[in-house]
Parts: sequence; structure tokens; C-alpha cells
Amino acid sequence: MRRVLALNAGLRRFVMARALSRAGDAVFPIGLAAAMVEQSFGVADVGFVMGASLAPVVLLMPIGGVVLDHFNARIPMVAADTVRTVLQGLLAFSLLAGRPPLWFILMLSLASGATQAFYQPGVAGILRQLAPERLREANATIRTLESVVSLTAPALAGVVIAMSDAALVIALDACTFAASAWLLAGIRLGGVAPVTAPPKVWRELREGWQEFTARPWLWSVVSVFSLFGLVVFGPFDVLKAVLLIDRFGASSYAWLMSAFSLGAVLGGLIALWTTPGRPLRAGLLALLGFVPLPVVISLDLPVLLVAVAMVTGGAANAYWAVAWATSVQSHAPPHALSRIHAYDVIGSIGLMPAGRALTGMATAWTSAAAVLFTSSAALLVGCAALLLMPAVRRLPATRPPQEPKTPAGQAPDTRHARDH
Repeated sequence: MRRVLALNAGLRRFVMARALSRAGDAVFPIGLAAAMVEQSFGVADVGFVMGASLAPVVLLMPIGGVVLDHFNARIPMVAADTVRTVLQGLLAFSLLAGRPPLWFILMLSLASGATQAFYQPGVAGILRQLAPERLREANATIRTLESVVSLTAPALAGVVIAMSDAALVIALDACTFAASAWLLAGIRLGGVAPVTAPPKVWRELREGWQEFTARPWLWSVVSVFSLFGLVVFGPFDVLKAVLLIDRFGASSYAWLMSAFSLGAVLGGLIALWTTPGRPLRAGLLALLGFVPLPVVISLDLPVLLVAVAMVTGGAANAYWAVAWATSVQSHAPPHALSRIHAYDVIGSIGLMPAGRALTGMATAWTSAAAVLFTSSAALLVGCAALLLMPAVRRLPATRPPQEPKTPAGQAPDTRHARDH
């Protein structure tokens, strides 16, 4: 890990920015759910707000990918972090001042999600430029450090909630965005030339889509994870917060999320220390460790058993995340990486807003336990289906030289390659 961070100062700043952002991401759902529950918002309200934060990401991410592929990605990413600092600050202030109307919380969540669409696609491109020969190590290092920060951040959130107001946790999230913007602003990407011509949006969207659909391993995994967003991760995000806060209290829920982050630290370290020849196969086998977690959440088990399941699920999820991110960055063409990453994110989370928003209706129709049991079953079936696909199971760690760079066999468009 130290060897990877010693590569250059830009990589160190980027890793620190990602770790701080992850800390904010870890505490924000805790603070938001706790603040809304404390102010008598119901499960459906929490689900709608969580879904609202993802809906504009799905709609605007392709445009964000074009912008970040076309221009110097660092500049729109700094702007996005700055805007999110303001939005989270407004949300924290409104919750501290009293019970804001639901529409106001929804509006701020929508705006924050729209801003994220112009940040997230640039992450893969910047990392590929900062550490082109050590992508696996860089991804594992980022995942591990993010998890270390996430391990302590929910615990801090629990202390803040216990001693003061849950809305202060959202204010801390705003501070992490401000720090991330400052760190990203100091990164200097070599070989980046200024671009003055506006992007040809529709043509570049089409080119990115062709690159995405030309790779069966890519679109098949994203398609399955799109369904996971609807029936696995969407309901799980809402119900784990509501059920565990109701059962153990907001402070204990924060500590349980720290247990999940502890598992993620272990998963990141395992990914750093191992070099599987077939990373997607290894990642999917590891992800099976997440399968029991929704079932455990649904049962009235002691907090210690829930914590063990959280550690296991966190390790499984982190290992998969490193395997997937490294595979995409290694095999996707550099000139379209932000757009491919955008389509990846859209597909992976596209149905998650619906999954979160429909959780209240699904639990009212059946039960929380039935929904979570379905989540575990769907995850098991989906992983098994992907492991049966040769394109996924046999994908090598590095890009084979015979892989086409464009779906039509044409030379790649390198007009904007300097921006990566």
C-alpha cells in the first residue's frame, strides 16, 4: 500500500479525497435516516428520499460521462464537490431548524444526485492516469483506506447522534465534500491540454454505448446488477436502516455499520494481497459471502450475530468492488472510459431508486422478512448465472492484445484521449 501511494503526490491527494468522500457517504445515510425517524417520517418517506438521491444520477450520468471524457475531468469533479458542500449544508440546517417538509428534503436530494452525475464518471479515468501500471493495487488501496475511514466514521456518527442531533452528521458530510474539492483541485494531470470546442453530445454518447455493448462480460454483469438494485440492494439499504434503528437504536446501528466497514477493510486487504488470474470469477465467488446478510437483518437475532454478518458482507462486497473496478479500468478503452463508467453506474444503480421507493409498499403487502429473504435468494441466483457465462468467468486480469478497440473494428477516436 505504501509503495502504491509513493508513486506521486497526485495519487496521494486523490486517495485522500476518495477516503474523505467515502467517510461522508458512510455517515450521510445514518444521519438522514436517524433524523427523519426522529422527526416521525415513515419507512416510505425514507425510501423515497433515498431513491430521489439516485434518480437524477441515472438520468444525467451519460451526459456527465461525455463532459468528463471531453474536458479535464478534475475541473467538473471539483465543481461537483463544491456544489454538494452547499446542498448538504442546507439540508443539515433545515433539519436542525425543525421538521422540514418532505418536498424540500426531496428537492435537495434530487439536486445532490444531479451533481454526482458530473463527478462519478471521472473517477476511473483519473485513477487510470495516475496509476496506469498498478490499477489493481491502486483500487485495492483506495477501497481499503475508504473502508478504514468508514469504519470510524459511523462510530463517530453514533457518538454525535447520542450526544447531540442527527442532523449534525449531515453537516459533517458537507465538510467532507469541501475537503475533497480542495484535494482534487491540487492534482495536476500530466499531458492534459485545454479543450475549447464543445462536445458533440449525441455522437459521443453513441460511441460510448457502442464500446459498452461490444463487451459481453461488461453488459451482462451490469444487467444483472441492475436487477440487484431493484430486488437486493435497494430494499436492503432502506430496511437495514429502519429495522436495525428500530431494534437496537440509532447509535447501535451506527456501530453495526462500522462492523460492515471493518469487513470492507479486510476485503480490500485481501484484494491487495491476491492476484487472481480470473478477477471476475474470484469477485463473484467472494460476493456470495453477502448472501446471508439480508436474511440475518430480517431475523430477531442478537446484535453480536448481526455484527458478524455485517463483517462478512462488508468483506465480500469490498473484494467484489475491487475486482470489478480493476477489470473495467483494465479492459475499457481509455478514450471512452468515463462514458463506459457512466453506463456501468447507470445500469448498476438504475433500478435502485425504484427498489428503495417501493420497499414500503412491498413490506406492507408482504413483510420485511419476506422482502429480505427474496433479496438473498436473488443475489444467490444472479451470481450463479454470471459464473455460468464464459465471457464473465474467463475474463483475464489484463486486456488481451486481440480484443477489438471498437465494435466495428475501426481505429478508436483519440481526439479527446489527452484529457485522460
